[in-house]
Amino acid sequence: MSAELFEVTPDPERITESLRDTGYVLNTAVADIIDNSIAAGADSVFVELKLDPRGNVRFSVTDNGIGMDRNGLVNALKYGSARRPDPSSLGKFGLGLKTASTSFARRLKLTSKSENGMPAATAIWDLDLVPVQGWQVSVDSQADPIDAGLLEKHTAGTGTVVRWEKIDRLIRDYKNPSGDRAHGAIKRHVNSLRDHLAMVFQRFLDPEDTRAANVKISVNETPVDAWNPFGFGSDKLLDASIPVDLGDKTTTMHLKAFVLPRKTELQAADGDGAPALARLGNKTQGIYVYRENRLIHGPDWLNMWAQEPHFTLCRAELSFDHELDLAFQVDIKKSTIILDTALADVVFRALTPPRRAAEARYRDGQRSRARDMSDPELHAPSNAAIKDKSKSIPNATLQSTDESSGTAEIRNDHGVVKVDFVQSTSGVFVEAVDELRDGILYQPAYIGDNPGVRISKSHPYYEKVYLPNQASGNTIQALDSLLWALASAEFRSAQDSTREIFEDIRYDVSRALKKLVEDLPSPDSE
Repeated sequence: MSAELFEVTPDPERITESLRDTGYVLNTAVADIIDNSIAAGADSVFVELKLDPRGNVRFSVTDNGIGMDRNGLVNALKYGSARRPDPSSLGKFGLGLKTASTSFARRLKLTSKSENGMPAATAIWDLDLVPVQGWQVSVDSQADPIDAGLLEKHTAGTGTVVRWEKIDRLIRDYKNPSGDRAHGAIKRHVNSLRDHLAMVFQRFLDPEDTRAANVKISVNETPVDAWNPFGFGSDKLLDASIPVDLGDKTTTMHLKAFVLPRKTELQAADGDGAPALARLGNKTQGIYVYRENRLIHGPDWLNMWAQEPHFTLCRAELSFDHELDLAFQVDIKKSTIILDTALADVVFRALTPPRRAAEARYRDGQRSRARDMSDPELHAPSNAAIKDKSKSIPNATLQSTDESSGTAEIRNDHGVVKVDFVQSTSGVFVEAVDELRDGILYQPAYIGDNPGVRISKSHPYYEKVYLPNQASGNTIQALDSLLWALASAEFRSAQDSTREIFEDIRYDVSRALKKLVEDLPSPDSE
């Protein structure tokens, strides 16, 4: 039996148009292009993103790397270009330049000058010509004059310019292409890109970080400064080298965990703007994953945990080299990974204690803020309303009080029973206190001569339900009335034999409410 072989060359037009939809966003696309610059040995990269006077988007990336000759230009524009000799190269799949660029532009120009003594040349990949030219690339031995000017301006000899033309997917078509709204859209892209590059290439941008070669990056001629997510006075709680068995050999990944200072601590140490510089917030917690010193994923918790407000202060650093690419399943855009199950289990167990420490620091701060934020007159309307209505509501009768022991004797339908007592001025039925024993939310107590309820400002329910509604007197009064009614009912039903039952109920209710409000946003007090 014999088989005949048939060529199944992909249709160039369908493939190139389909690859425009691989999911790139601008920040990821530009970072992919800069990967190639760093892989080419560049120590300076210049990004330009502007509108020209006619409202056309102008984008280019110029570097002072080793450059390419004509064959190198053709290979660079090939979908699935030749594998780089260095496996640790940031350019990994041979697709990034093309897919990143054509995600936003229909024409890609690549101009380069190498050390071979030949003048710079320009190669062009134009999607509108693919139906005619197929997979063929146009190379002009005379460099595009715009790109030649960029090379002359930014390099001392060798280097490369990546320039996009016919940009059709970056900003929408505005009625006035050069108006304020179009310029505002580009400005937002520029600011976002600057922040992204500062984070992704932090180890390269920081001259004091010796893990990576130092590279200077600028956007519109403004230098990009490194942003270190683990700085700002963070406490390092974990620093572990974890061996990974690859079958034929063993390599290592590195895991660190940090707890950031609370917002008020950052402000006290570095001024009011420090929390913004630290990008303190729910979306910046989690694991930052680095491949060959370049951030490729995160921050998030790699599907092990959700990004919950009480872990805002926790950040982790997971670093590996190219030998673990398969274990981490790095995607084409180098922006997403899938952690191997066995590795995920190791990371989960290692990060659990630091996450608990971060949660404790966060909750300590929340309790402190709850005490600071709570208006001392917050419960005054409730006290007035309850005072007015309490005489018509059946309740126990106060028999005696003992300030030294903090108890009072009351009589209800079951007889005389001892309850908690605090001395206070008349007219108080609801009292907010810093903390109650066992972390409970509320505690029935006679407050002076009045049947009352004490509410803990340290409980998450107070922080996430009471404080956000301080401006709504009706809501606060309704909440207070509910807790006071529960306390009043307990006074009427209390017996020595049922004391522990009521205490258990309060504990269980408080614990359940803590869990129920866990995912509610914290008040914007920081």
